[in-house]
Amino acid sequence: MKKIWKLKNLYPELSSEAGKGIDLFISDIRNLKAKVNIPDKLLRILYSRGISDYYKIVKYFKPTKEKLYDPLLMKDCDIATERLLKAINDKEKIMVLGDYDVDGTCGASMFHLFLKHFGLPSSVYIPDRIKEGYGISLTSIEKAKNEDIKLIVAIDCGITAYDKVEYAKTIGVEFIICDHHQPPEQIPEALAVLDPLRKDCDYPYKFLCGTGVAFKLIQAVCRRLNDNEFANNLIDFVAVATSSDIVPITDENRILVNEGFRLINTNPRPSLKTLIDKVGLKENVINTNNIVYSIAPRINAVGRLGDAKRAVELLTSEDPNELDELAHVLDLENTNRRELDKTITDDAFKIFDEINKNGDTFSIVLYNKEWHPGVIGIVAARLVEKYNVPSIVLTSVNGIAKGSARSINGFNLYEALKKCEDKLIQFGGHCHAAGLEINLDKIDEFRESFNAIAREELTRNELQPEIEIDAELNFDEINNVFINILTFFEPYGPGNAVPVFVTRNVQVVGAVRNAKSDTHIFKVRDPESKKIFDAIFFLSKDYKDEIKTGNHIDICYSVEKNLWNGRESIKLRVRDLKFHKV
Repeated sequence: MKKIWKLKNLYPELSSEAGKGIDLFISDIRNLKAKVNIPDKLLRILYSRGISDYYKIVKYFKPTKEKLYDPLLMKDCDIATERLLKAINDKEKIMVLGDYDVDGTCGASMFHLFLKHFGLPSSVYIPDRIKEGYGISLTSIEKAKNEDIKLIVAIDCGITAYDKVEYAKTIGVEFIICDHHQPPEQIPEALAVLDPLRKDCDYPYKFLCGTGVAFKLIQAVCRRLNDNEFANNLIDFVAVATSSDIVPITDENRILVNEGFRLINTNPRPSLKTLIDKVGLKENVINTNNIVYSIAPRINAVGRLGDAKRAVELLTSEDPNELDELAHVLDLENTNRRELDKTITDDAFKIFDEINKNGDTFSIVLYNKEWHPGVIGIVAARLVEKYNVPSIVLTSVNGIAKGSARSINGFNLYEALKKCEDKLIQFGGHCHAAGLEINLDKIDEFRESFNAIAREELTRNELQPEIEIDAELNFDEINNVFINILTFFEPYGPGNAVPVFVTRNVQVVGAVRNAKSDTHIFKVRDPESKKIFDAIFFLSKDYKDEIKTGNHIDICYSVEKNLWNGRESIKLRVRDLKFHKV
């Protein structure tokens, strides 16, 4: 699918009169240039990302734990802190309940180790994806009652569990909820509900993941017990969860991820080191890509295809033999998941291509009772990648349709589902991803309503994938100083994407090499500067006619350091290209 190249506006619309906005932009840039020695193009990129004054640049380039917000600014954190201090004093047993994905299992593992550090017995409960579904279940509450547990800490779930929390109160079980999903109109009347998205919560950063919210509570308790260093030693869990959960890597999240990666790269806990070794990653180079494409899928896989508690067992273990065995299990389940994922994805592509012969569908809603519920979220994401429309994949679980939804930029999935809620049993999530349940006889009606909303809110142009370009460069602007400063833009992720540049009318020189069937490796030369760089273009089989020696092309790309045989060089990772007629 052809992509639209969109060059970002490098100054904000600060005034209804564009001239004043430009004048202010120029003034701000001049002030910044007087204080920091950063190439003009990179300074403008920072400005376009809201890094518009000296204090923000310092925080952006040095995202350290000292700059984290006070946890007690979060609504109900004080109540939850006092309750946990009482539990620690009384040596009370607590149930830690987490979701079955990376965020939930990392959060549950982190909180279990926190309680263990202060001598509290704890019971970790991860619901069964198929038998219980997402979130707090009656089964978990009954288990707490049977074990004489009076307090459950729910992580990455609970914000929609009003009825379950009400029932728990009747049998003497209290809840502390640490969630980050969009709250419904009526939130649970739990002992404490920590969720930065609550309308009555003044916490300055709204986009923590569930593990991040739970970490803020741990911070508050450790501060009261004068044990801040222990809280800091749990920040690796937050980094893994945050990187995996499609939340913005901005502001406080960026600090949490940066500090967590620093810890993993310098002193990894045994469980993460075992996983890193298992997937063949080099230590001290862990970044968001490593987590998203190598570590997270293995943690997720055991919950997709079976008991997610196996992930918690690995993440909390320090026994080498147990770790090797569990890492092997995670790796095996991930292989099984990949095979299942490919089969169902291919099936989904065929079904949608048949449905959409006229090309007039603005969304995808597919149902097949045979599809495995553990991988439908991945399949929905694959549909978005290929067709660039909001996508929902449903399967049958215990007589009802359960589904996962993924969205595109510019379409708020949560709000769209809210408009269809009369056709749903329940739903939850946020603007980019959501889960839902629906009666089987309502699927067709729901599909029509959802597609009507997508058709109303999206234009054909919005359905054509875009590449946002940060700046136009000449090759002579790319040097070691430029690259070194660019490394301070990390860690990357949603809200802080890898900068993408465009250079026009470069020439393909030398031999073009195909790696596998869909990757091209070649060199490009800028006629103006005469500089030549190595380039690699993944998933490029549709561009084989453009990537020929002698051709002139426009390329958009990111810039990377390449290390080979102890030698560093600069490599361009091509995102898209267009034939340039000279």
